Amino acid sequence: MIRYDTIVIGAGAAGLTTACQLAQAGQKVVVVATGIGALLLASGCIDVLGFHPADSTQPVTSPADALDKFMAARSNHPYKVIGRENIEAGLQSFLKIVNQTGCHYRGEFNRNWLLPSGAGAVHPTCLAPDALTKGELSSGKSMLIVGFQELRDFYPTLISQNLNEQDLGVKAGAVSVDVYIPASSKMNATPIELANAFEQADFRKQVVNAIKNEAKKFDRVGFPAVLGLKQHDAVVTELEKALDRPVFEISALPPSVPGRRMYEALKKALLSAGGRLIIGSKVFDGTIENGKVSQIRIETASRLRPLKAHNYVLATGGIFGGGLNANADGSVKELVFGLPVAAETNRHKWFQRQFISPEGQPVFNAGVTVNPQLQPVNGGNAPLADNLYAVGAILAGSEWTRGRTGDGIAVASAAAVASQLAR
Repeated sequence: MIRYDTIVIGAGAAGLTTACQLAQAGQKVVVVATGIGALLLASGCIDVLGFHPADSTQPVTSPADALDKFMAARSNHPYKVIGRENIEAGLQSFLKIVNQTGCHYRGEFNRNWLLPSGAGAVHPTCLAPDALTKGELSSGKSMLIVGFQELRDFYPTLISQNLNEQDLGVKAGAVSVDVYIPASSKMNATPIELANAFEQADFRKQVVNAIKNEAKKFDRVGFPAVLGLKQHDAVVTELEKALDRPVFEISALPPSVPGRRMYEALKKALLSAGGRLIIGSKVFDGTIENGKVSQIRIETASRLRPLKAHNYVLATGGIFGGGLNANADGSVKELVFGLPVAAETNRHKWFQRQFISPEGQPVFNAGVTVNPQLQPVNGGNAPLADNLYAVGAILAGSEWTRGRTGDGIAVASAAAVASQLAR
């Protein structure tokens, strides 16, 4: 049986970023996961701190400057345990990992990009793909928002109207294109199908011809985030040349194309560094004996297969990611090791009366409590297992909509654990 240095359970942003750093440090690492986590639900950006206080309508312009006040107000937030240094280190590590694979991200800790969202709101984010940052709202440059009649839930007129009504200093217009999208059903194309279509020269030519005259009235052109998967850079370059102006993307509803690009970049970095990735095998359970994890077992076609390592990193996500299971009796369970979960036991208090509440939904604060080394505990700082660590949305208090901090938790906790284990 192969014995690894570290087994990472979960292939979302937190798990893959942790594994990449350890593999690049020379460890023998394997990532095991049922799927690719919540990346296909995400914007593809790294949000560190977008709004504070939670009900503020003014976005945070500098996460670094606002962080201390945020942590003072949220004493149970994972940032309190992770610390400012690891947040900054996590951002730098993430940029280094994805950019070396050719997936171009830009940003820094002391500034938020202010990007248009798929509803025409302002999305403050710390790190973003280059194609999204060209939509920066503070530049004052006018924009034409392009939609597709076959792409549901992306409405260019709604986006442009909302942007214009917010007095952002940006003039926005809209156009909807009716073109044939290969491999899609009529009036129901997915973002992935559109991304594949954009990698075909004939399709790009149809789109350019449909919007060329209208685009001349604006400084730049914004598309839903579907401008190619494997040939993304080439697609953007060709569109900019054909339209003679900058082209940018706007995050759309799932499945997320930028999220898929991020996954592919992290996967490439992991495999290039000698790491291993096992996708499609559910982790059945893990065993803790005498204060240490002795093994995990994964499901295969014919049997449960044990995997062993010196250290284990739990990155299975919260309720969204499938790392926790909330039950009708009010209990919330961690599904691999059966770790104690900090959660409200009265399920009638799990949700706010408002579905979209600035305070978020309390149920998503459920998670595993950890010590300063990010080891799961059950009261106090003594770890339940000396060689077990937790990163990402599995951490208690990680409710991401309150302040928009989910991606920051992922990369910061990954950096904190990776730096310990690499030593």
